[in-house]
This record gives sequence, C-alpha cells and structure tokens, in this order.
Amino acid sequence: AVVLGLLAAAGAGVGAGHLTGTGTGTAAVLGLAAGACALVGLRVAAYDYPSRFVHMTAGVALPLAAAAPAVYVLGRALV
Repeated sequence: AVVLGLLAAAGAGVGAGHLTGTGTGTAAVLGLAAGACALVGLRVAAYDYPSRFVHMTAGVALPLAAAAPAVYVLGRALV
C-alpha cells in the first residue's frame, strides 16, 4: 500500500508537470516528496485512537499539515 501510494503521488506530480509546464522530472520528485510526507502524517494519525471522529479528522488534517511545508520548500528548491 505504501509503494502504491508513492507511485500514485509521483504520477500525480507528472500529470501536474504536464499541465503547468514545469517538467515531468521535477514535478515527479515534488509529487513523490508530497506523497511521502502525507504517508508519514497518515501513519502518525493512525495512532490517535480515542474516538472515531478524532481519528477521521486527524487522518485528513495531519497528512496535509505535514506535507504542506515540505512541499513548499521542495517546490522553491526545484522550480
């Protein structure tokens, strides 16, 4: 599941690279990094078990919160 998620993120990066004209290689690396950060955040959120509501909200918010700063820094460095 982890490898599939990373491949999907890299594929989304390639698609975004075609749409924006930044190049597929750079966009694939950026998508892969975003996917890795999101998977780390999702793994951390999986340990939050007090209630289903808290688990579901943390499962959405935490991966986004973990990925956003890293994607910004990588995007500035690569593009």
